[in-house]
This record gives sequence, C-alpha cells and structure tokens, in this order.
Amino acid sequence: MRIVFWVSALLMVILISVPSQARQSVPFPGGGSISYSNRDGKTLFEICNRRGQHYVLNVDRDSTVASEVEPSDLMVVGTIKSSVIILVDTYPSVPGGMSYCQAGEERFLRVISMSKKTAIETLRIKAESCRNNIELASPGIEWFPKSSILRVHWLQGPSLKQKPEELKVWIGADGKTRKKTTENR
Repeated sequence: MRIVFWVSALLMVILISVPSQARQSVPFPGGGSISYSNRDGKTLFEICNRRGQHYVLNVDRDSTVASEVEPSDLMVVGTIKSSVIILVDTYPSVPGGMSYCQAGEERFLRVISMSKKTAIETLRIKAESCRNNIELASPGIEWFPKSSILRVHWLQGPSLKQKPEELKVWIGADGKTRKKTTENR
C-alpha cells in the first residue's frame, strides 16, 4: 500500500513540474515533424525534417493574438522535399468589448525555408481573422505540389477591403516566394 502511495505522489510531482508550455507535435507527410509552443509572445517552432536535421524558429504574431497564448492548432498544408514547409497556425482572438470575437480565431499562413543552416520564414499572410474580418472561402487554401503553387481564396480578403480575393503564390525549392493577388468577382 505504501508503494502505491509513493508512486502516486511521485507521478503527481512529475505532472505538476511539467511546464505549462508543453510542446505539441505535428508530423509531416513523408517524415519529420514540427512542434510548437509559446515563448515571450512569439510562437516557437522546433522542426525535425525527414533527414533528422533540427531547426528552431521564433515567428511573430500580431496584436489580434494575446501574447500569452499558445497556438490552438497547427496544420501542415504541404512540404517541398525536406527544405520547405507550408503551414497554418491558429490562435484564439483577443476578445473585444460587447462579446466581440470571444470565440473567434486568428490564422496565419506561413512558408518556412530550411534550405540553409537556419530556418527562416519567407512568407506570412493573415489567412483568417475575427478581429480584422478576414474570411476564407471553401476551399480556402489549396496546395498543388507538382507546380509548387499555393492558392488562397477569401470571401473577404485582407488586401482588397473585405472583398472576394485570390492569392497565388509560387514557392521555390529554397522557399523563396512570388505572389500575385487578384480580385474575384
């Protein structure tokens, strides 16, 4: 009986001592993974590609996301070999007055390049926002791996003052991007 007590007590001490900023991990198609957590008001990504190389990258959010929150979700949209990751990270919105955006979300679309010794963010776009009235269409984000083209469709876009909008992004094997925005009518 005493052993059960001490094992339970030890387990409780271990669980209490685990940091509240525990890392969540998402696997990549084809191998590797990315984990994420909050660090000093930024999001910390720890990336392990399929070749076993490790990268650490801190990325910014904006004022629509509280500094103390961790991402509530991370979705890997696609990868290019072991050198580029396309992902969407989601956060709860900073609540506004009169219950505005109390359950809203903020989403960022990011392209991360690992073609050099360090990982860098080559593209960051606000994909959806309760606070900024940015709304994705369905399907909102489409990845075409054969042509390395990423398309984003908005019902209310970030650039065209909340009109339907489409963004087409060409992504190179090094993560460099070239983009074109068009208005949908």
